[in-house]
Amino acid sequence: MTGSSRKAPRGTGSHAGGHDTRPRVETGGRVAAVAPGSAAAEAGIRPGDLLLAVDDRRVADVIDYRFHLEPGRCRLTVMRDGRRLHLALESEGEDPGIEFVTPLFDGTRTCACRCCFCFVEQLPAGLRSSLYLKDDDFRLSFLHGNFITLNNLAGGDLDRIAAQRLSPLYVSVHATDAAVRAALMGVSERAAARGLSRLARLGEAGIEVHAQVVLCPGVNDGAVLERTIEELESAYPAVASVGVVPVALSDAAAGAAGGGVHLRRVTGADAEEVLKVVGRFQAERRRAGAPGFVYAADEFYLLAGEQLPEPAAYDDFPQFENGIGITAAFTAATSGLEAQLPPAARHGRRVFLLSGVLAADTVASACRRLDRGRARPPRYRALVVENRVFGRHVTVTGLLGGKEVLDTARRAGLGDGDLLLVPRSCLGAGDTPRFIDGVTPAEISEALSCPVLPLRLD
Repeated sequence: MTGSSRKAPRGTGSHAGGHDTRPRVETGGRVAAVAPGSAAAEAGIRPGDLLLAVDDRRVADVIDYRFHLEPGRCRLTVMRDGRRLHLALESEGEDPGIEFVTPLFDGTRTCACRCCFCFVEQLPAGLRSSLYLKDDDFRLSFLHGNFITLNNLAGGDLDRIAAQRLSPLYVSVHATDAAVRAALMGVSERAAARGLSRLARLGEAGIEVHAQVVLCPGVNDGAVLERTIEELESAYPAVASVGVVPVALSDAAAGAAGGGVHLRRVTGADAEEVLKVVGRFQAERRRAGAPGFVYAADEFYLLAGEQLPEPAAYDDFPQFENGIGITAAFTAATSGLEAQLPPAARHGRRVFLLSGVLAADTVASACRRLDRGRARPPRYRALVVENRVFGRHVTVTGLLGGKEVLDTARRAGLGDGDLLLVPRSCLGAGDTPRFIDGVTPAEISEALSCPVLPLRLD
């Protein structure tokens, strides 16, 4: 349970009726692999070892492990085959060469909020198992850029964040009006306000934050959105950026009402109003020679039928993983696409660029630019796929499932001699990238008898 101290269940440890002789369960980092010839290999660390401590300081995650490592000689305490061992590790500050099974040794903290638009609770069955975990763990925010609420921090977490300089963090704010934030998150107003006060404390500690606003029409738009941006801007540069993204709703969630919040999808008119607010704030900051600070998701421009900004308008793309600036990056990446292709794929074959419905015109335009000056028929083509996982109303490319990609590719006649390029944003992290339904690019490639390659946009 996130945000509360973990208590031992009843019946463990010493008690009045006698001494509990059950073996103690050690928690630590399970070693998955050790790089050959590394400092860890020289120290005798083996795959399967359980790392418990560095210089007698317990480690709860890979962040603790890295923080406590010092150049020179360290003592690692590991558990192996039921025996506790102390191994000397000597390094000069380089990576010692240990890969862990998971970065969080004591488990992932899950979210105690009941957000009325929660993406996880709208997921259909049969997707990647990791998608169903409602994490709200500041460590994953630091390591991977996951958004957290700050409502569910445990005692001492703020001190640890400050001491270990866990910066930047990514925070879902949604509204700086505590009552509105509480209604959106399904928590008490006191809990919502507590999260906002923790945001201020992070700034005081010198921790940089990137904030998110999930825009729900009629709830946190208009004056509420303006106030949110103003108050977050007053904390700049501690709050380094704000990303405004449209709420994503399944058919069941659209039109639902809970906690006084009525949910509906963002319309073109809604998108126009959001862009006016964001544009006004950006213009004021740029006149002062400052970065734009607040950025609207690509979907708002596409829904409103407005031209997307040039890459320079996103400054250093602080909200890229939030779907903000991906289209501009895509346009820039495709301008030099030929150089990204494998040598064998640079001549003579058709190249398809995967797209959801919303970005179809943008991708088709990129294909025309790439084909400019070529003889017909065109070499570059958009493969536009409708979403079956969530329904046709979900039109972004990043939420496409592999099965519908494969079906659409088959209907389009992809086969031997063709190449399908897939934006990396469609694929989850990990050693084996997968679409949201668990299908891998390799499986699609085998079924079509043509290469399927991720297209990097960064």
